[in-house]
Amino acid sequence: MSAPGRHLAWRVGRRVYCAARGEQRRDTIARNGEAMLQRRAIAATGAARPFAVLDIGANRGAWTASLLEQLPPARRAAGRLAVHAFEPVRETAALFRAEIAARAGAVTLHETALSDTEGQAEIALEGPGAGTNSLHPPRPGLARQRVPTAPLTAVADALGLARIHLAKSDTEGHDLRVLTGARPLLAAGRIDIFQFEYNHRWIYGRAFLRDVFDLIGGLDYTLVRVDPAACTVFEDWHPELERFFQSNYALVHARALDWLPLRRGRFDRFNVHG
Repeated sequence: MSAPGRHLAWRVGRRVYCAARGEQRRDTIARNGEAMLQRRAIAATGAARPFAVLDIGANRGAWTASLLEQLPPARRAAGRLAVHAFEPVRETAALFRAEIAARAGAVTLHETALSDTEGQAEIALEGPGAGTNSLHPPRPGLARQRVPTAPLTAVADALGLARIHLAKSDTEGHDLRVLTGARPLLAAGRIDIFQFEYNHRWIYGRAFLRDVFDLIGGLDYTLVRVDPAACTVFEDWHPELERFFQSNYALVHARALDWLPLRRGRFDRFNVHG
């Protein structure tokens, strides 16, 4: 087969493979299931005061903007909403303030990188406002910026967040560390839904989805993949999950499972997902 033919076959084959697995690339919040998850959490917590939300790895604020757009005006009022956004890169944090902070006084920005320990770390910079700035650099030679780190449990306690209704983590391969720092909160059932991004950058962080299954072992949480119309439930880890393709997953507390449209994800003896 010629080189152009192999290239075409690779692209077509990969697209068919990802479509069969339900892992088609969806590059907007409206199409990748995140907006659906926000909408469901908003609807299920209508009486909650305040509606407590975390945007971890906030970047310029697209995820927070989507949340605010879906909230009824009355629920954006002071005392009914508390959004805490975390963006450690100084230049990106400035962009978040310019684009988001003016929209709602209930949004607080913290220039801290959430992790599993408190201290300092160097974040590799692809550029101001780049969505791929990471504590796990994909290649040498990138500019670095020193940032403070803190575990979510300590931060939540300091902020007086007894319950968090929805958390989102998009930290370019550092998400397992964020989840590890939040494990005491998970053990206490203080988070309803914790969404996180999973992709090839987990390789740079030396992390696997299996680590997440181990992390929630014995806890009242179920791991689901967030799809545009529903969430796929995976009760057990399977090697076929470990493909590092772009996806959003979430840990859902038992009390919040009925907030979401669910379907079961299982692999048969031929490693086919049904």
